[in-house]
Amino acid sequence: MSGMDRANGHVPDPAALADEAELDALDAEPLGASEAAAGAAVADEAVDESLDERIEAIADQLADVTRVRDGGFVGYAVGGRVFAVLADDRLEAALDPAVARAALRTADTAASPRGRGWILFTPRVLDRFALDRAEAWVRSAYRRTAGR
Repeated sequence: MSGMDRANGHVPDPAALADEAELDALDAEPLGASEAAAGAAVADEAVDESLDERIEAIADQLADVTRVRDGGFVGYAVGGRVFAVLADDRLEAALDPAVARAALRTADTAASPRGRGWILFTPRVLDRFALDRAEAWVRSAYRRTAGR
């Protein structure tokens, strides 16, 4: 793939192309001590919401989402089709198979017994990164199920 052929459709500024090789070289370099410390400080910041609070907030933002409660589980559906299920500190989401394959390479994620494309996310540490992953997967599952 050439510098102009980007899978995400981004075409860089031609003036910046001269520096692209330099940037690629930097990608292979480890973080400096100050960069690593800054990243660790952000990663260690306490979160002030739980997994269910984040998923509920997302569901409130999405159009036409209904909740189906079954014991300790809450299913989130659009058009009568469940796209995510939440119970305690466990999230299941119905993802496009390609997205699910990528998600399965993420820590604390496994295939869900619900079927093909469903992932099970049980974060051992609930930090902002885990919450962000959960949010992204729920939004992706919603879009796929809603046809958006």
